[in-house]
Amino acid sequence: MKYNNNSAKNPTCFYNDPEKKMVLFINNKDNTPIKSEYQISANYIQFYFCLKGSLKIAFNMPHCSVELKAYNSCFTFFKSDSMKLFFDLQPDTILLGILFKVNHFHKLFSDVDSADFPIQNFDTNQTILQTKSISSEIANSVEQLVSNTINPSFQKLYVRGKVLEILSLYFNETFNDNVDQCPFVANSDDVTKIKKAKEILIKDLNNPPTLESLSKAIGLNIKKLKIGFKDLYGMPAFTYLLNYKMEHARKLLDLNNQNINEVASIVGYSSATHFIAAFKRKFGITPKQYALTKNQIID
Repeated sequence: MKYNNNSAKNPTCFYNDPEKKMVLFINNKDNTPIKSEYQISANYIQFYFCLKGSLKIAFNMPHCSVELKAYNSCFTFFKSDSMKLFFDLQPDTILLGILFKVNHFHKLFSDVDSADFPIQNFDTNQTILQTKSISSEIANSVEQLVSNTINPSFQKLYVRGKVLEILSLYFNETFNDNVDQCPFVANSDDVTKIKKAKEILIKDLNNPPTLESLSKAIGLNIKKLKIGFKDLYGMPAFTYLLNYKMEHARKLLDLNNQNINEVASIVGYSSATHFIAAFKRKFGITPKQYALTKNQIID
């Protein structure tokens, strides 16, 4: 299958500031795979988010590709003044790409402490290629960006804001992920116990343990447990539990096999009203609105 030169199949650049960034979008609604390409003529730091389906992206050479599936992302940089991007999308696949000029990317993080965020000082001769899954927060922001109905007069302003929101969420999660890999908890035995505490905490969402019973179960006093858990996972134990419940609820809604009351019960809420309120605090929309948004994206 040759690469498609039909503009309807090629990426749509629905935002382009030549000195700063561009946003690309591809939606393969066909029942067959499509292959397309896009030429860029400057050095870009690139982010790709797959909302649905699966695809491969290649940079300059079609046979050297990165595979992404739904709710996966790719962060990449190759030093090249000119690059051809190759996209190989399976049926029913949605992809968003956000590309930043190197100088503009650095300026965005000029106020961030380089000790906390060393990526702003990366060597521009260094190749970067990182893939990871994305949270529902990032997925929601990406979906809102690609499906927005903002008045054209305010479209550029909206896109700029959403792009910065997505970038902030992406790197905030990357920073927090590294906490678990490089914990500040000095005692390795304590780390093992705190990880065990996390597993106990999320084992039974309908009957989670109290902090006191959790402390006894792992053999660590409450003070050490509270401090250690926050150091290791970036948040207090029961904030972690709440986030876990909401992420699990989102995944259940994605499957579309249970109604709101059933999902509420599965994640430990006896009251659907309380569940709906918690979900909206977490994601900014109700479970019903989330489900409807997903269906609109899919359609």
